[in-house]
Formats: sequence, C-alpha cells, structure tokens
Amino acid sequence: MTAAAGFLVAPPLDLVPGTLLVAVGPGASGKSTYADTAAVDVVVCLDSLRREIGGDAGDQSVTPAAVERQNALLEQYLSAGATVFLDSTNVEAHVRAQLVERARRRGRPVVALRFLPDLGTCLARNAQRPTNRQVPPDTLRWQHQLAREATPDVLLREGFTAVHHIEPAPTGATVSHDVLAPERIADAVAVLRKAQQGDQDAHRDLGDYFPEYEGLVMQTDHVRYLELAARAGLEATHLLIMHIQSDTWGASVDTYTSDLGAPLASVNLGDYASRTEAIRETVRAATDHGWALAPEHKWADFDCGGGEIHIPIHARPTH
Repeated sequence: MTAAAGFLVAPPLDLVPGTLLVAVGPGASGKSTYADTAAVDVVVCLDSLRREIGGDAGDQSVTPAAVERQNALLEQYLSAGATVFLDSTNVEAHVRAQLVERARRRGRPVVALRFLPDLGTCLARNAQRPTNRQVPPDTLRWQHQLAREATPDVLLREGFTAVHHIEPAPTGATVSHDVLAPERIADAVAVLRKAQQGDQDAHRDLGDYFPEYEGLVMQTDHVRYLELAARAGLEATHLLIMHIQSDTWGASVDTYTSDLGAPLASVNLGDYASRTEAIRETVRAATDHGWALAPEHKWADFDCGGGEIHIPIHARPTH
C-alpha cells in the first residue's frame, strides 16, 4: 500500500503513459480530493466544467453542455497521449461504456478507480458541502448502490484494463488536552459548523478555539472522535441508528455542545444489514471503549420514514 493525499491506494498504481483513469463513485466519496495530487498530466472535472459554463459547479441544468465539453477535452488529451484522470461519478454502466470505447479508439489503456466509502460517510460529507454542491440524499443513495454493483469483476468485463479501489487513509489527529471554556462554546460551535460546510476562513479560525484538534471536524475514527470531544469539554449524547433503505441501517455517534444546545458533528460507525445488527454492533463498540449507555428503557425510537433509534451515551471521565 502507498499513501497519497489522505488516501490509501491498493495495489500501487503502475500506469502506462496515456492512460485514461476513470473515477467510479458516488458524490462525496473523495474523488476530487484524490485528484488534487493524482500522478497524471491533467484532471478533467465535471464540476469545474459546470462552473466554467454556468458559473455554478452545482448547476445541473448545464450538465449536458458540461458533458459535451468533457468529451471534447478527453478527445484532445487522449489524442495528445496525456495521462488523464476523469473526476465525475461514472456510476452508470452506459456512461462507462462510452468512456471505454473512447479510450479504445485512441489505443489507450483505461483504468477504473473505485471510490466507495460506506453510505453514511458519503451522506455526512455531502451534508457538510455548500448548499449548491449538495447531492439530493435519494440521488446519493442511488449513486452509492450503482457504485457497489460496479464490482472489479463487472468493471473488467466492461473492458477496463485494470481496477483499483481507493480508500481514505486513517486520520492523524492528535488528542487535545485543551478544555473549552463554557462561555466560548456557542462561538466555537458556529465556527465548527461553518468549517464543516467548507468555509476556509472558519477552518483557519478553528485554531483559536482548539489549537490541537482541528481534525475533530472531519474525524472518521469514532473512538478517537469521542476522546477528542470529551477532552474539549463537549459531550457525546447519543448513538444514532437510522433506517437508510430496505436492507441497510446506518449507525453514527452524534456529538453536541455540553449544554445540548446545538449539534456539533456526526461520525459514521458503519452500515448494517438489519436494525438488530446495527444496535448490537454499535452498542458493543461503545461499551468496549468504556462508554456508559443509558438503560434500554431510556432509548428513544422515532418514526422518521423508517425509524431512528437514539441511545444516550456519556463520555468516561477525563483527567
């Protein structure tokens, strides 16, 4: 395995010059983050083309024109022998078929890069995007399901010359020993929420409140997250078990300000095949790491289009 810009690539990429790299993954799965340091000659990004054409990367009305421009650029770069990374979802088989055929006509290798974090992670990342860049949750679920069905065997049968799975690397956040003064919580939460929504000024301002733990904002290790939150004077209030679709239940830990006044963030714990499995595995994860759960009669079960179970939890004392 090799590390690159917050991602683990397995196996290492060994590209022939002139290769077309095709991302296959739902929205908010890390494609554009990976593209920032991809070892290619050029990145063709559909969001960027929408912004160039219509002034807004999230304007779906200009997608047909953006796709036309994307295809023209691919022809130009492949004809010139450039190694290209295509940054778009490409979760539909007919879209991938056109890309494979385009590479074949130019005699270029075409490699699929699968981006497939669990659905809960994609939904959480999507919610942190600016409003104009958010994918409707139902669309995101549809994209995720299609991406799951695009297995390596399927992609190879479609004509891709190789398939690689791209996974987020573990975070390197360190435990902070700073405790946030109660009178600063409201302001700190406002900054954190803006940072989660992509506000770069807010990201810089985080250091004023939490010098050692900016990683809390995008923390993916739930055990580390709970420790960071507790040490910062925040309180993890509940585990959330939520029905996502017919055979999928998501689990997360939701952290609030210590006065319960505002949600700080959610960290995904995984997707499970049933309500029973989600509760069992989530409870086990919490208790294995020393977290005290409220008794079962204090759990809250809400009917939110399929069901939500809220399990209150409390951080172990920190010294």
